[in-house]
Formats: sequence, structure tokens, C-alpha cells
Amino acid sequence: MKYRNVIAGLAIMMIIGLSQASYADTVDNALKFCSALDGTGMLSKPCDVSGWNQSIDITMDAASSEARKICSGIVAQASQVGASFDRGWKVRIYSPYSDGNTIAQCSF
Repeated sequence: MKYRNVIAGLAIMMIIGLSQASYADTVDNALKFCSALDGTGMLSKPCDVSGWNQSIDITMDAASSEARKICSGIVAQASQVGASFDRGWKVRIYSPYSDGNTIAQCSF
């Protein structure tokens, strides 16, 4: 579907912008990651990073089955380009119709 192209595009952005993680690098990586996601124009609202919740929260109009694939792809791409996040960090995907509930979540 259209979101698979987003994952491929993120891989390129992550290669040029993310570094291997230390504690400070994790938040910086998450912010760069959000910036790359926001730049795709595919999100329903801007990406959000929460250091407190150790999460990258994205909202997109996708079915939960597609969101799970996207989530797994995002984490796999991060690993492939050598970007790492501190233990406990995760991607949480929401739908604009999910009433604040995640439709997919995966850990880095």
C-alpha cells in the first residue's frame, strides 16, 4: 500500500541523519525520526516524541493490520541503518479514528 513507500523513504533519511544511541542521542534520534516522518506528508497530525513515555507517537489514517506492518518496518529499518535507541523506546501508531488508543506498537 501507499505506506510501504514511506518506510523505504525513511530508511534513506535515517541513514543520513541518525546516529548510534547514547542516552542523549536517543532523544535526538527520535526527534530526527519524527522530522523525517513529518516530511512525508502521510501523517494525520505532527509526530510527537515523549521522553517520559520513551515513545515516538505517530497518527496516520491506516488500518491496524497495515499499521502493524509499518511499525515493524520502521523498527527493522532503524536496525538496518545502525540507529539504536535506549531500552524501552517504542513506536506507537494511532489512527485519527482510534479515540486515543494505539492501533500498533513495537519496541526498538
